[in-house]
Amino acid sequence: MKKRALVAIGVALLVLAIFIVLVGWQEVLTAVARASVTIYAGAFVAMTWCLVLRGYVWHRLLAAVDTRRPYWLVGGIFFTAMFAKYVTPYGQVTSGVGMAAIVSRYYESAYEESLAAILSADFLNYLPYYTFGGLGVGYLLVLDAPPIDPRPYLRSAGLVVVAVGAVALVLLLFGRTWLSFRPIVSLREWIASRGTVVRELARRLSGFSETVSILSRDRQTIIVGAVAGHLAWLGLAGALYVSALAVGHRLPIGIVFLSVALSKLGFIIPTPGGVGGVEIALATVLFLLTPMSGGVATAVAILYRFATYWFTVLIGGSTSIVLTIADPTPP
Repeated sequence: MKKRALVAIGVALLVLAIFIVLVGWQEVLTAVARASVTIYAGAFVAMTWCLVLRGYVWHRLLAAVDTRRPYWLVGGIFFTAMFAKYVTPYGQVTSGVGMAAIVSRYYESAYEESLAAILSADFLNYLPYYTFGGLGVGYLLVLDAPPIDPRPYLRSAGLVVVAVGAVALVLLLFGRTWLSFRPIVSLREWIASRGTVVRELARRLSGFSETVSILSRDRQTIIVGAVAGHLAWLGLAGALYVSALAVGHRLPIGIVFLSVALSKLGFIIPTPGGVGGVEIALATVLFLLTPMSGGVATAVAILYRFATYWFTVLIGGSTSIVLTIADPTPP
């Protein structure tokens, strides 16, 4: 797995290097070199803000289904989870299953409870991509006229983004029937008599759906988690704003929101943490929506990702090592 991860990162960096050469590597390097270190340091502060608040969302939801644990333990587990997400291909989607096992061990809780809490926390942390992204689309369509007019192409996409965000919020606050995963309960009832292994699976599905149902009824926890998740996402937006400011470009906040939201498309590429894909997606969006040249837009994307991706990998990797060495609950 380690060799595969290293190969995947190597391929992703190669793709990114080819992109940099195509847009003009000298311009990219010049823009990065002239970036103000003092201003750019603010991107790391903004990302720290994001990580702390996202960790708090985990703490809040895990505490709602189990006994509260010390902040340092929750933080260690959260940063380890972020490391796992960022160093494995499609880790944004697949890492939750493995992290639920780690949470279950350190919390000494049922696996299905940990999985339900983690998936719910991740949902709250990633919901702002739609809500703030919708605001960015609204800004672009109503208030701004970028150098290359993308409005004929973005109008329909913007409506879809806003609609998805609105539906997600409605389901989050009022859709108890859906959030209780009734279809899963029905599936559990159907397969309950199919054998020992299947009955165990049914029991776990039942525990998972019951935990999600408990969380959906805890309106205060959901609202506080949603607010914290949105405040955390502003840290990502702040990191992009500061990265652009460091090279001499002051971006409108609406463009910042939309750019961060659309950069998520880069995770479609099956590389660890979307390396290569996110940078290319973000640079393309900045080039289309701002007066930046291709080289400067790429430089901003690289600076942004260094402060948000590689910084997180460094913290998460260090934390996972410490958590392993100083194991608070050895087997």
